[in-house]
Amino acid sequence: MNILKTRKCAAVLAISAVLALYATAAWRVEQIRQTPHSVATCDLAHCVPHTASLSALR
Repeated sequence: MNILKTRKCAAVLAISAVLALYATAAWRVEQIRQTPHSVATCDLAHCVPHTASLSALR
């Protein structure tokens, strides 16, 4: 009986961890999506351009 309780607890903990990671990622994506474009862009020389093609990055 004790092994079943331990396995159920481990399963609940694992599912909770996965849900927490998913929720954190969804929250970060929403925060980035709501960021104004003027704040999200970078005009400095060390910034990677957002419209670069793969050949331009070589």
